[in-house]
Amino acid sequence: MSIRLPVRMALCALLSVACTAPQAAGPWQCHKLPNGLSECTGRTPPAEPLIPADSEAVPGVTDTVADPLSVPVPAATAVPAPVTAIPAAATTETTKAPQDSAAPVEPPATVAPAATPAAAHLIPQAEKLAQPEERETDRWALCPPAPQTPTDKSTGSSDVIDLQADSAQASDGNVFTLEGNAIALYGPQRLEAEHINYRQDENTLTAEGNIRFSAPGLIIDGEDATLYPDEEKGRLKNITYALTDVHGRGSADVLSMDGRYNQQLMQASYTTCPPDNYDWLLSAKQVDLDREEGVGTARNAKLAFKGMPILFTPYISFPIDDRRRSGLLIPKIGQTEETGMDISMPYYWNIAPDKDMIIKPRYMSDRGLMMGGEFRYLNAHNEGTLSAEYLPSDDRFNNENRSLVAIEHHGNPLPRVETRIIASNVSDDSYFEDLGTNLVKSSQSTLERTAEAAYHGSWWDLGLKVQDYQTVDPALTREDRPYKQLPQIVFDAAPQQRLLGLKFSTHAETNYFTHTVDDFIKGTRIDVQPRLSLPVQNTAWYVDPAVSLRHTTYNLDNVADGEDDNPSRTTPVVSLDAGTFFERSSRWGQTNFVQTLEPRLFYLYVPDKNQDDIPVFDTGDYDFNFWTLFRENRFSGPDRMGDANQLALALTTRFLNPDNGVQRFSASIGSLLYFRDREVTLPGEPVETDESSNIIGEITLNLARNWLAKSELQWNPHDSQTARSDQHLQYRAGPRKLVNLAYRYREGIQEQADISFLWPLSQSWHLVGRWYYSLDDKTTIEALGGLGYESCCWGAQIVGRSFINDDSDSRNNAVFFQLELKGLGKLGRKVDSALEHGILDYDASD
Repeated sequence: MSIRLPVRMALCALLSVACTAPQAAGPWQCHKLPNGLSECTGRTPPAEPLIPADSEAVPGVTDTVADPLSVPVPAATAVPAPVTAIPAAATTETTKAPQDSAAPVEPPATVAPAATPAAAHLIPQAEKLAQPEERETDRWALCPPAPQTPTDKSTGSSDVIDLQADSAQASDGNVFTLEGNAIALYGPQRLEAEHINYRQDENTLTAEGNIRFSAPGLIIDGEDATLYPDEEKGRLKNITYALTDVHGRGSADVLSMDGRYNQQLMQASYTTCPPDNYDWLLSAKQVDLDREEGVGTARNAKLAFKGMPILFTPYISFPIDDRRRSGLLIPKIGQTEETGMDISMPYYWNIAPDKDMIIKPRYMSDRGLMMGGEFRYLNAHNEGTLSAEYLPSDDRFNNENRSLVAIEHHGNPLPRVETRIIASNVSDDSYFEDLGTNLVKSSQSTLERTAEAAYHGSWWDLGLKVQDYQTVDPALTREDRPYKQLPQIVFDAAPQQRLLGLKFSTHAETNYFTHTVDDFIKGTRIDVQPRLSLPVQNTAWYVDPAVSLRHTTYNLDNVADGEDDNPSRTTPVVSLDAGTFFERSSRWGQTNFVQTLEPRLFYLYVPDKNQDDIPVFDTGDYDFNFWTLFRENRFSGPDRMGDANQLALALTTRFLNPDNGVQRFSASIGSLLYFRDREVTLPGEPVETDESSNIIGEITLNLARNWLAKSELQWNPHDSQTARSDQHLQYRAGPRKLVNLAYRYREGIQEQADISFLWPLSQSWHLVGRWYYSLDDKTTIEALGGLGYESCCWGAQIVGRSFINDDSDSRNNAVFFQLELKGLGKLGRKVDSALEHGILDYDASD
């Protein structure tokens, strides 16, 4: 080891705590940006005709669940971080330790409707499960600047010690004494003290008086220190530390080091509050850090808030780096009318790099003790979640046992092969209403149970699916429950090669339907629809004529006497889609725009075919909107092929920023002209005789940087009155500045107003609220209000909610409180999830 004298000497620092006139032009392709604006790019040929396959509609069920885990079971990526007595950065290591290495704009043409192919999902590939942690936010915005470590030039080698002081003495060439502003540099670390002694023969460093040790991301102050570099041991007394990268700080009576990766702190504490502030403090009698394993343990730990203890535990383990570690998670505390006092203490179990589990005991004072768990797995070919909850002898449910079991699985077992399983089961219809774990009460009618597999070829797909539902809406009778598909086989093909410009595609599927009511009609359905089109296009216009032939046949059981048990239907479908694109320069005030004008015609002919003898398994009416003007079937499934002799007329204009294509204004208007009555209907519906549809108008206006207005209006020209209206005005000016005003009207059905907001009262305080009111019933559907506070190191929200239960029309009330200790975790129920559900564009990270 070399020593630089006389004014530079060295410290073997073992301590490192982690720390014009319109012109024809090419179309503008537009898509939504995350801020709600639209961005368009121009002068490109129109895209190949493609409309997403029709979704399956279940008759009589409007709230079919796509993800049964979304309400009762937290998402796998939303697992809170285990309790940490000392953060990952607050570990110690020897200085000689080695370094650890919105929907796109609808295309201009349509194809024949087709059921969604089984397992048509892209499955992300991953090598390990995500570390359970809280959402990353700019949580330290309200904090004063963190102290900065000195920027001395490194000595560059662990064998070089540089010393400097006001005065220095050497005894026998072995003991070096530094007095006054003594500084020792060792690699990137720095030790300051009033007095430093270095014994070269014993390789020992001692320091006294106003000690400050600093390293990248770390500052430590203490009274005295003794370090043994060769043995990688040391001892420091009465220390305080600051972790400059993570806003953490704390203290300990004694810090002992035993080897490169093992440290022990006695009477230790940790907080993320600024200096001289102890709003929350985690303290422990003893903390042991094992940096080789990346885990710390604390004994006799206490968590205090505002000087009041809120958590005691005799033993707790926590991670000290970014590796996942088993340990207790922050408890959740709440109270509702349904559960009484509600307390859960989840435990995170890191089973393996590709497997983990959360064990969730939950005590409800009015219902009893529930046990729950969530098992996750993730590897290169599979990912999924298994969840279960069990409540024995519910005190408020006739002492009956209550339970939930759920599975969600996605897999790629072979190249081009995908698998998917979504299934859940609850013990009773009121399970989610009584035992939901946040403010979002379930309004779903059914729980989906689906298993599917698909093979994706270069130009064709083949899928197999089985699908069932559990009904959880007591108001839904057995007769109104959806059919089961056991199974569905789907084939889609669209070769890229064309013959004489003709484009060929086909859709085919076969289903077997059964029902919970034994004497309901059941049986097999086969649906095939080949299609030919001849798209012609350039940068200013397109024409796409198409013809298809749809054949649907059935083999039925339980049909009434005298009715055909093998009905079938064959219908040709002829369509012509055409449009042009114009653009010109325009100007509003001092702002230049490019204005587009996009007229579009869509003619559809389907002959009338009596289908009264065909049952309805999975078919319903589409919600009428602007894009249904261009569909080839007004029904969502194969059980009905709507007769048509109609022409869609539509016109769209956009005002675009000429520099970046951002859309500031768009307006569309359209309608259908019917040249004959629509004879094909669903059971119980009358023949449609109107000569035209409602006139649909849509407007999107970005008034200014922070304003967004959307309007959709349907005008009934036959009754000269509004049939439907959706109006929305939003103001969003940054974090915690959000206001939504909405109005919804359905002729003869509903008229509602919806107001929601998130608004700052000061730098630390904010208000949140929602009022959802039925104007026709003169009833408040939901009222939500809350107050939030945020400081440098902690935040809190209290939210009250009053809402009408969907099944009983009774009113339910709840008050939830959530406390966040920044850098540690959250206590209380997840208020954020309820606010994100109830307030449009609410972002918990704001």
